[in-house]
Amino acid sequence: MIGRHKFLGFAAMSLSLTSIITAQANMFSYDARYPVGSPISITVTATGSAFGAANIVSIHYTGLAGAGLFAINPPQHGTNLAACVDLSRFFTSSGPFSYQVWYAYGRAGGLASLLPSINLSDPAQAAGFQIALWEIAYDSYNNPSNDNLDAGNFRVLDTDTTPLAKYYASVYLSVSRTFNLTGPYFYLRAAGAAQHQDLILVPYVPEPASLLALGVGVAGVALRRRRRA
Repeated sequence: MIGRHKFLGFAAMSLSLTSIITAQANMFSYDARYPVGSPISITVTATGSAFGAANIVSIHYTGLAGAGLFAINPPQHGTNLAACVDLSRFFTSSGPFSYQVWYAYGRAGGLASLLPSINLSDPAQAAGFQIALWEIAYDSYNNPSNDNLDAGNFRVLDTDTTPLAKYYASVYLSVSRTFNLTGPYFYLRAAGAAQHQDLILVPYVPEPASLLALGVGVAGVALRRRRRA
């Protein structure tokens, strides 16, 4: 998400420590597999996509939120784009911020695999992706049947929300649910003072070693098929 950090800055400060700790469990605890390398330092700016507005109600923030993708610098793991999965914290500047990268696997990764088919220059589509990701992070990371933008820990109101943003979010969630999309992704866990949001990198770009293994596997299948022929 993007513009959201400007709207949330002071509202999030009133959250209790208990609610913040609760927010950080859930999807991270369910999806995270292992840390990758040493902590990184990046800047975060609201320039990764077009932005739309979402009038949201959640367990951590209620009000108008800017929704889109962040641009991060330097790029990490093959991408310079990141999306928000944390409505309990906020950015007060562009950083730099400290993060620990985690390899993760789950519905967020499946949703991120749809990114190449999304027009990030369209505020409604970009906001729709971020809204869908918030829904997964807060309601349905472990159960697709919990997808519901009108109920649960995260809701989107129709008023003051960018036209069609909620519709696109519903479409992305429906595709994810229908095809049971899950996949790998990199989770950026806030480190240091941790007064900034957790993010995920989008889309997932396999590491060179993974690509090599995939290439060897494909080559092996092709060789077996030629031998059978």
